[in-house]
Amino acid sequence: MGLLLAAALASLQGCATTGGGTKPGLHAADAEISDPLEPMNRKVFDFNMGLYDHVIEPVAKGYEQVTPMFVRTRVANFFANAGYPYIILNDFLQLRVHQGLSDVSRFVGNTLFGVGGLFDFANRFDLPPHENNLGVTLGVWGVPQGPYLVLPFFGPSSLRSLPGIPAAILASPFYYVSSTPAQWSITTLGVVNEGYTERGAVRMVKEAVFPYYFARSAWLQHQEYLIRGRALSSRELMEQLGPEQPEAPPASEKPAAH
Repeated sequence: MGLLLAAALASLQGCATTGGGTKPGLHAADAEISDPLEPMNRKVFDFNMGLYDHVIEPVAKGYEQVTPMFVRTRVANFFANAGYPYIILNDFLQLRVHQGLSDVSRFVGNTLFGVGGLFDFANRFDLPPHENNLGVTLGVWGVPQGPYLVLPFFGPSSLRSLPGIPAAILASPFYYVSSTPAQWSITTLGVVNEGYTERGAVRMVKEAVFPYYFARSAWLQHQEYLIRGRALSSRELMEQLGPEQPEAPPASEKPAAH
């Protein structure tokens, strides 16, 4: 059960770091979006956002109020560093050797000299952070994206990205923690940290005129950026997208007339 909650970390990140709508100069991934399960996806999207609104965000606000910034930063660094074995694995599966070696150096440096990743030691040596996942690896090797999916807890995904969920769990150091209470503690702290660090991105999605399309478009675009090897983080993509919305959303998502 603790491992299932650990997997929820990825869901909250997916829900929090995605946004969408199109903006001049950005192009939707794969030209056309395959979303045959949209009615079901919308319901799951609403569930995930409701979970954030009523559970994660209130806890994250309390966490911010009772925890000094220094501690919150160290916690964020720790969880970011713990995700690097999965990133490194995909770097090399994609034959991106230079990025893989950079990420190995970053992980080892932060683990050994950054006290288990609490401090971003690697930042001093021009070793930038990267994002990667198995869905991107499959995309690099030509596997089609498949239908867009919104998963309970795990947020935006696709048929191609589904195998990345168990892969991310197995690559996480937390999977190998034998103590169940320790797993619960680490997972709970990780979820709270994710809710705190990604509040701004979630707020951007919530304030969009058409939140579902906003989230879907940016997630697909971000996956395409990663497949092409562009050095663009999900947060940078959110900033580029800004608050602009699709020009002609389907009637089903237009604001009701009063």
